[in-house]
Amino acid sequence: MPYVADLLGPGSVIPFALLAGPTAETELTAVAAVESLRAVAHVPPGALVVVTGRSTARAAGYQVDVAIRTAAERGVPALLLIGVTELPRTAAHLATRARLAVLSVPEDVDVAKAVLHLGQVIRSDAADALARADAALDVLRTPGESPAGLLARVSEALGRPLSLTDEADEGEPVWVAGRCRGGVTGPKDDAVRLVLPAVAAAVSLQRTRAFERETAPEDARSDVVSELIVFERAQAGQLAERARMLGFPVDEVHTVVRVLTGASAGASPVSGTAHADLAEYRRLAETFALHVHQTRHPAHEQWNAARMAADLLLVASSRTEVPEKRIREAVTALSAALAAEHPTAELHFGIGTAHRAIDGLRQSALEARAAADVAVRMRVAVHAFDATGLSRILAAVSGSPISRRAVDELLAPLDELGPSQATEAITTLGAYLAARGSLKAAAARLCLHPNTVGYRIRRISARLTTDLDDPDTAFALQLACRVRLQD
Repeated sequence: MPYVADLLGPGSVIPFALLAGPTAETELTAVAAVESLRAVAHVPPGALVVVTGRSTARAAGYQVDVAIRTAAERGVPALLLIGVTELPRTAAHLATRARLAVLSVPEDVDVAKAVLHLGQVIRSDAADALARADAALDVLRTPGESPAGLLARVSEALGRPLSLTDEADEGEPVWVAGRCRGGVTGPKDDAVRLVLPAVAAAVSLQRTRAFERETAPEDARSDVVSELIVFERAQAGQLAERARMLGFPVDEVHTVVRVLTGASAGASPVSGTAHADLAEYRRLAETFALHVHQTRHPAHEQWNAARMAADLLLVASSRTEVPEKRIREAVTALSAALAAEHPTAELHFGIGTAHRAIDGLRQSALEARAAADVAVRMRVAVHAFDATGLSRILAAVSGSPISRRAVDELLAPLDELGPSQATEAITTLGAYLAARGSLKAAAARLCLHPNTVGYRIRRISARLTTDLDDPDTAFALQLACRVRLQD
């Protein structure tokens, strides 16, 4: 049921004005029309009373006082007077104290039309609701302005106030970049209920277009960053110039974070997976880009999101190296944001080291991919290489199919011993080579007796049929052992 407040405002068909009393105290359940102020004594209890006589505007003050007191005694929620522009002070005081709303309309208003309109509003008449809904839809056909301006015009057409909320679970949802960003709310009203989805859709479209305009430069930089990482050297100059025009700081120091999305750690979502998986990957990429866009960083740093096949890239660029602590903080925040909206996603983050200019960008991206591969194999969320660079070399060897095949060929005679004995042999061989052939030092590393290590090394050497004292052979086998043990 409506209240007096629902009759007021610029969207009302009839220009009602409030002279005194509350607007949202009692629901309006019926309407009654009487010819004079004295007839108020005979109206049914609880009805909004319309005094149709035009002489009311010239009635004596005490007559208005008596009518208000009588209406209050009969439980009338509101009294509508024709042509009255101001109440006597005593009458206004009585209405306020009795919690009776006193309304008026101009003297030239069609009284029958006013009574009919009141009846429609109180009964929530379908024709009235449809008329207001149609007027609101006319507004939506030419949205034009900002969401706030659009809502103001729609509210005027509906005669009901609509508002925007930032809460995702309130009202009709507003969607931007594939996710709910608040909603449109309004009072319980048939016309509002009919048009609210269309209003929310119009606001969604406006906000989406504004977001696209805002992020267009970042999208362009995202594309050029991906191209810079995989370009042919003949294209370097052209791509670098294009990147500079788009605002990407080509010549600064870059640190790349690579995100394997579960699909990229196994099968690419672009090939051979279900449409649902591909759609989820796209939503994940959108969340990733949106979080990077919304996160604020120091003015001298630029952070860009990019895609590389099924992987996601985060590139931090600055005149000097971005501190590792800030990189890790950004990864932690990004991981939390992705997990919140995609709780089932399997994510692994690899952090490359900082390098300068285009070649540095490419190098950091390669390191980040290798680090992410290590994170997958170690079953950890984040992996970063140490400052010495040895882990990066091992990861690069491990991540190369050709290098991996060479490692497997070198260690194949030991693999033939079976998983358990092969692991023991490779561990022993790695410790012996790392100790530069010292049985005592290797034994200390392995917590074994030197004789035990010597016995194992003789058996290993026999199976490999290689000279462990040869520097090149020893180096290749040590590298192979380190790669295998890192797995």
